[in-house]
Amino acid sequence: MDAVNKAKSRFKRYPELLLTCRVEGLEYAACIIKNEKDLKPNSCKTQFMKFRECLSSNALKLNKMYFVWHTVLAFFIRILMILFSQWYDNDDTGVHYTDIDYKIFTDAAQHMWEGSSPYMRPTYRYTPLIAMLLIPNILLHICWGKLLFSAFDLAIAIIIRKLVSKSHPGLSNVCAYLWLYNPLSIVISTRGNADSISCFLVLITLLAHIKSHYILSAIFLAISVHVRIYPIIYCLVYYLSIGSDNNYSSLSKMIFIRLFPTRKKILFVVTFILSLIVVTWPWYYFYGQQFLDEAYLYHSRRLDVRHNFSIYFYLNYLLSSFNKTSIIYSIATKLPMLILLVSASFKFSSTKDLPFCLFCLSFIMVAFNTVMTSQYFVWFVSFLPLCYPFINLTCTEIINLVMIWVVPQIGWLLFAYCLEFLGFNTFQLLWVESLMFFLANVKVLSITIDYYKCNKLKKKLSYKNTEFTIVFLIIKLIRTLSHSLLVDMSF
Repeated sequence: MDAVNKAKSRFKRYPELLLTCRVEGLEYAACIIKNEKDLKPNSCKTQFMKFRECLSSNALKLNKMYFVWHTVLAFFIRILMILFSQWYDNDDTGVHYTDIDYKIFTDAAQHMWEGSSPYMRPTYRYTPLIAMLLIPNILLHICWGKLLFSAFDLAIAIIIRKLVSKSHPGLSNVCAYLWLYNPLSIVISTRGNADSISCFLVLITLLAHIKSHYILSAIFLAISVHVRIYPIIYCLVYYLSIGSDNNYSSLSKMIFIRLFPTRKKILFVVTFILSLIVVTWPWYYFYGQQFLDEAYLYHSRRLDVRHNFSIYFYLNYLLSSFNKTSIIYSIATKLPMLILLVSASFKFSSTKDLPFCLFCLSFIMVAFNTVMTSQYFVWFVSFLPLCYPFINLTCTEIINLVMIWVVPQIGWLLFAYCLEFLGFNTFQLLWVESLMFFLANVKVLSITIDYYKCNKLKKKLSYKNTEFTIVFLIIKLIRTLSHSLLVDMSF
């Protein structure tokens, strides 16, 4: 069915292509008519090659032109959303479209412009680089930052198109459109959230790594970790993927060889460390230990007692009366995530599987994190267009997965509204919805892994009865990764 749809999409472009190559087409047709009575296989080879070359070159131009048109349209959509936010936020209804972080960025930029530390602004937990980039908010217009984030948002689509064109040229535009018109990406950037910069740096790191530019990828990885610390979880798989396109006779041999430090791997690690020092040290020189505490160490020990999507938020709320959380609690909350991150890194450490591996790592990081907000979703959603050509799901199955993922969020948001704006005590109901959302996340990830590059027989066997306990679903997810890893090594 997919092949039929692809063929139909190509046929729709033929009239326009034939019109642009009408001269070469007429020459080829005239040659055929002239040699009709004594036509041989190579009688009109020269005219045919000219006609074919014209069609190919113009098809590429037409494809690029369509992408440019859609990029311009997507940019205007974002402009409209920014204008809408300016109008809507003027009405003091209590619920603003603009993210609170955008005001924090602007206040931090104001402090930097005045020559003081951006950390004079309470709750600024980011690198000073973001505040510096938003200084034009003070000098030019308050919407500068939103325009900047939207520009990075469009740049992400360009990187997605480049990455997909290497494996599926016919789907490169479609995958880019999945990002350009994604409501989540549009809302995140136009609300004034800086995660579009992080996603751009992560994707350009992936592009450089796939092209085997390991020094460049190490530099971009260091910059992305400097901007937001979460890309540190990609370091292991990037290390393992260097020289990983070989078959191994056993699992132990695979682990040993992929962990063994080759010249390229050592160069990658050294370049990453040096680059991270280079981009981090100047800010440490200016702002001292406070920079490290607020930008990095805070996120490693963060205990958010306010309601969020994480299943741990209610436990954090109950434990907030204690001065310190126990070591057992810290281990219990981080160990499952660590096991899954390492398992996924080894399972999908081949270069051709890197986009899907980064998607899985990001999804695991968000789903199992002790703090989860909607802006974190963009971390793994940015990889979905890259994985789309490899996930064997029908439209109906995709809609079902989306509904599994979205419905618990709707319930959670409903109870959150009752808590924040109506004053009802819905903490326990919010926690129940967080549990349901966690179950949905684990189920979605399990099905996605099952359907990644699967054949039709495996696809028929992949649906099983829905499980309803957290422990069983976590075990199933770990088993899915470890079992597929062992099966791959047995062949």
